[in-house]
Order: sequence, then C-alpha cells, then structure tokens
Amino acid sequence: MNFQKGNANYQMKILLCCEHFYPATGGVQKMLEEIGVRLDSFGHEVTIATSFHPERKSFSHRNLKIKSFKISGNLINGINGDREEYQNFLLNSDFDCLLVMAAQQWSLDLMLPILKDIKYKKIHIPCGYSNFYKKSHEKYYQDMKSYLPEFDSLIYNSTDYRDINFARELSLNEKINVIPAGASEFEFLEKPEINIRKELNISKNRFVFLTVGSPPFNKGHKEVVEAFELCDFPEPITVILNGDYSNSHFGKGIKGLIKKLVFPFLGRDAKSIQKISSGKHDIRFTNLERSKLISLFFEADLFIFASKIEYSALVLYEALAAGLPFLSVPVGNSDEVADWSNAGIICEAKKNEEGFVVVDPQVLADKIKSVYKNREDLEALGKNGRKAWEDRFNWGVISKKIEELMI
Repeated sequence: MNFQKGNANYQMKILLCCEHFYPATGGVQKMLEEIGVRLDSFGHEVTIATSFHPERKSFSHRNLKIKSFKISGNLINGINGDREEYQNFLLNSDFDCLLVMAAQQWSLDLMLPILKDIKYKKIHIPCGYSNFYKKSHEKYYQDMKSYLPEFDSLIYNSTDYRDINFARELSLNEKINVIPAGASEFEFLEKPEINIRKELNISKNRFVFLTVGSPPFNKGHKEVVEAFELCDFPEPITVILNGDYSNSHFGKGIKGLIKKLVFPFLGRDAKSIQKISSGKHDIRFTNLERSKLISLFFEADLFIFASKIEYSALVLYEALAAGLPFLSVPVGNSDEVADWSNAGIICEAKKNEEGFVVVDPQVLADKIKSVYKNREDLEALGKNGRKAWEDRFNWGVISKKIEELMI
C-alpha cells in the first residue's frame, strides 16, 4: 500500500474496538466516536467493533460502520457470549489498522491471545488501568507484560500515570506516544444559541459553580455537596451538579445523603431532589441534554471536579474549550492538564492504596472559597484554557496525530 497524505485516493480501512459505543454514553465511547468521525473526514473507511445495544437502531452512526457482538464482561469477572465470532472477525478481516481503547474489557481481553496472528497494524490506548493496584487483577497485569509488546504503537493521554509507567518498565519506550485527550471543535467552536441561565432561572450576575459526571457517586458529587455545606459566601451563588441520578444505585445513594445532610442544613423539606435553595445556597441537580450542558459550560464561572478515579477526564478539556476555569482534586492527570493549559487549580487530596482519591470536604471548601475570591485570576485562567484548546486539545489536532501512527 502506497499512502500519500493529501491525495484524494488516500484511504485506509480502520477498525476501532471498544466495549460500548453509541447510543451508550461514557468517556471511552465519546473519545472513540470523536476520533472515528475525524478519521472518516480524512477519507478513511472506519468500522466500530463493540457490544450489542438494544436501543441501537442502525448499523452506522455519523458515517461510522458498527459491527456489534453479543458479548459482555472481561477476563477477571468472566466473558459471556460468542468469543470465537469476535476473534474470527479480527483474524479474517482485511483492515489496514486497528485501534483498541481501554483495558479490562472484552474487546481487548479477547484480542490478547491472538495478537500475534493479527497481521495488520495494532494500536492500543490503555486508558489508565483503573484496577491496576487491585490484588484481583495481579495476574491480569502480569500476563499483560507479554501481550503489550505485540502492539505496534501505544497511546497515552498522560506523561506520568500507572499505565505509561508500566510500559516504560517493560522497555517499550519506542512504542510509547503521548497524545492528550480533548474536546470537540464541532461542539465548542461557538457558544450554543441557548440562554441557559434564563431557562434555569439564574440571574446574569450570579456566580455559578458547575460539576459534571455520571455516575454521581464516583464523580465526587457527594463530596461537592458536603464542601458547599461548609462554605459561606458574601452573595447568593448557584451550584449545579449535572449527572444521571435516576438510573443507578449511585444516584439513589447520593439522594439519600443529600436528604440527610443538605435539606436539614437548609431547613427545607425533602420533597424534590432537583433544587435546594436558601438565602445563600442554590443547589441544582440536573441531567441536561448535550446542547444545554455545553451552553452551561460557557455560562458557568468555575468548574469543580472531585472525582474519585479518572484517567484523563474529558470534562476538564470541555471546560478548557468553553473558557471555563477549573478547580480539581488531583485525580488522573488533572494536575498535568492544569499545567499544560494554565487554566486550572488543584486542590490537595489523598489517595488510598488502590489509587482512589479521598476528598476532605473541609479542604475542598476552603479551596473553593479561596479561588472564588480571585475573580480576575479566574478570568485569566479561562482565557488561557480556551487558547490551549484551540491550539492543542481539540479532536481535529489529536486525530491527525493518531492518523500518523496508523500509516
């Protein structure tokens, strides 16, 4: 194959593999969709190999072909479904390159024993190894030492995290490529034509704090609520926690906590979990559709992130894209994103033996109050973030770098 960049006939057949894909939602599927759409726009034929989804109505999405398999699970907890169907698909297809995203899930785990027999180029984005320190995964990562060298290229979103350091320990430096994550130029190039403050009945001058993530328990919504319970402000403020509270046991858990801790604090009845208001506190629980959420990124004043476990959180890049400064605990590579962009502030927090962040609500509350006072600094951080996103952290720039590894 003789590829020439810029040639109208330049085309590869590319396979992208992931556990879940549209209409499922989540960080990995969002990243792979953005990369796939850009690769398609570059002239390549892109196929997604993923799990069957009962609500999927089409075998394509945004011009990406979808090949679904009724398979679930991973090597640790067990894999259900037709393993051989997926493995034969990998072995007998004529792709030029595959990219598989995330470990500890079936679309990678079933690939591992046949890697040597897949003749086309193979690229892997490990996505952080969230269970790397768990004893239950000790053998999994011991075996990974023999599998990882079989990939032609490895892509990491951070320069210093458990996954990239694991590859360095295996002397795979020549295969290592650091390519940060990002946010969509399609979504964030211009602010949506939605007056989200008016829709949410929030005055133009009120200071708005925003946090985003699902499931809310893992994304630190409990700790954010507890921190604001300890805060006092010289003016009324609004806190918006966006996430899916209705469809998970995490949501029920945090609702119970909020009823127990926050409603008594505010002296209100727990009749509705959607909004809690008092003289100086206006705490909202939303699950906004995408366009409205993006509008809120542009309209908020400070993004708060207290997640327990992350790799490279997409919401931080979305904050950059919207020119929204962020305050984050040191989860994943949030400190690195803050350094790269000069758009964020890191709040001190400890980690347990499994690498999960343990947030002290009082420490977070003190940091929130301190950052809140420095309005000029926040404005400068927001401008820095937007510029960094335009230059480095949008999917167009990122996907070009990935394409170069595929050729």
